[in-house]
Amino acid sequence: MKKHWFTLHGDTFLWLKDNTGLVYNAENKTKLLFYLSDKIEKICHQLLKIDNLYTAELTDEAINDDEINQWINSLINIQAGYLSLNVVFDKRPISLNPILKVQDNKNYYEEQHKLGFKGKILQNLHELTFYINGSEHGNNEYFKQTIFLVKSCQVLNSSKIRSFIKNSRNPFLSNINLVGNLFSYSGFERLINDISDFSVQSTIHIMIKDFLNNAQKIKDIKWPVHTQFNVLVDTVFDISYLQDISFPFSFTIFVFSEDDFMQFSSMFEAFSAGQNIRFIPLYNKENLPFFESNIFIEKDELDKIDLSKNEIFMRQAFNIEDFGKLTVMLDGNVYANVNALLLGTIDDSPYSIVYKEFTKGQSWFKLRDQAPCDNCIYQWLCPSPSNYEIVFDRPNLCHVKN
Repeated sequence: MKKHWFTLHGDTFLWLKDNTGLVYNAENKTKLLFYLSDKIEKICHQLLKIDNLYTAELTDEAINDDEINQWINSLINIQAGYLSLNVVFDKRPISLNPILKVQDNKNYYEEQHKLGFKGKILQNLHELTFYINGSEHGNNEYFKQTIFLVKSCQVLNSSKIRSFIKNSRNPFLSNINLVGNLFSYSGFERLINDISDFSVQSTIHIMIKDFLNNAQKIKDIKWPVHTQFNVLVDTVFDISYLQDISFPFSFTIFVFSEDDFMQFSSMFEAFSAGQNIRFIPLYNKENLPFFESNIFIEKDELDKIDLSKNEIFMRQAFNIEDFGKLTVMLDGNVYANVNALLLGTIDDSPYSIVYKEFTKGQSWFKLRDQAPCDNCIYQWLCPSPSNYEIVFDRPNLCHVKN
């Protein structure tokens, strides 16, 4: 008996929400958004049934149906699948539905822990951030959105910083962030050199005014090869002061409005040192319209997103903003996200802190699996939940309507 098969490729995702379907080809980054009629829904459910190997069996009636035929051809046109007509054998084509499979999950580490094996859980720690001291140019609200110095007289003990880094060492720990006015921190040169001995990249985050006030020291000190500066810019300044600094540094420029963006863009146009420059929006409780106009996601932006299969899997598995990161604040308290619950202190073992976040935490695995995102067809194409949503007390930053 002759059969007709329609098969989706293994790099093609098929998502269904209510009366809407979305096919995304991760190989060529093409999409098809479609209305989920009863006839199309029946075929989609066939495709999504694991035992069917991402293949649906079609009758002659289905093949000759205009709606089904048009839908299938639209998918073939974006190279999402293929049609096998009048096949004379019963064995269906084989394709693998792109389903996330995680081996080292929460249950795995819980079982290892019960058996007394620490295993490789510490290898999930990739980045450490230490708030070493405060600055008069800091802000006690902005650090909840991104790395930003705080106003404080507290100082984080340098020997405890070194000990925590030493106990955190693993093959995947790649960056140490030091946030503060380094030049008012006692023994800062020794701390930098000690961190350099760990052969891990260290980034010093410093406010622009503190940076300029210590420009001569920066020029005179011989910095270790694994050390760089990230200058946090929240005010206009004379950029010519930086022209003769040869040490590598980048800029993070904070903007509160479109005028800020235009002003800073114009200011840095003439800066030809080839530095890495990125713009970060900050919410000041008065500029919500700026975020709604420029930061909130629109549907046409989602239609332009091009993600690989692995990038989609990452969004389904963990929070790409927070995963693998720990932050140690000035009081020694440790967080996976500064807006989340306390995990421990700098005196605790990094293993115990990572294990707690892995099994009971709220940040590393905060996904778009809550309302209203769990009912959106673009659920796994959106970025992971961010600090902005926490600060705004909103489930997402989105204009998309289902």
